[in-house]
Amino acid sequence: MFSQPVIFYPHRRNRNGSFDSICLTCFATIANAETELELLEHERRHFCKPSTVSQRAFDRRILEGKEATKVIEAAC
Repeated sequence: MFSQPVIFYPHRRNRNGSFDSICLTCFATIANAETELELLEHERRHFCKPSTVSQRAFDRRILEGKEATKVIEAAC
């Protein structure tokens, strides 16, 4: 029998005293609330959108390609 991993959403406190809940899989801000308890319902309903995760990977590849081009241009 396999146990389900416990999903953990770190909370970040903002300057105005509110809290953000962050998904460590898709790196999205799930919700913003005045108290940490208010974030729980949002965390329970969160699911990662595949497009968000794949878009981040696509953006990273483009950035790495641009950086590689700059290195090659600088070497010439």
